[in-house]
Amino acid sequence: MEYKIDAWKGFTPQIGHLVSQMNYARKTTLEIVSGLTTSELDFLPAKDGNSIGALLLHIAAVEKGFQIEIFDGRSPNEQEMLDWGSPYSLGEKGREEIKGYPLDFYLTKLEEVRKRTL
Repeated sequence: MEYKIDAWKGFTPQIGHLVSQMNYARKTTLEIVSGLTTSELDFLPAKDGNSIGALLLHIAAVEKGFQIEIFDGRSPNEQEMLDWGSPYSLGEKGREEIKGYPLDFYLTKLEEVRKRTL
């Protein structure tokens, strides 16, 4: 099925195009990870790499960071850094902390963050 990037109803044309692009990126990402097990989400392709689960949470963390900086006009507070710092930065701390979660955990985080963006 072809997906057309076009203005999204309820938004100005430029914002609508951005929302459409974001939705397309989300749609294709979710199609690729659909059905993955926790073990597959936790798999590290290299010693210093990132798992699929970590990358999914990173997507949510980056969007959350933009919300804080752009919508709220501030830097993340201490609690937000505790909640989102590891998935935002990834690295060793992310490899240690982001594992053992089922796909629904990541999908819920992505959806929660996107709701505020929209």
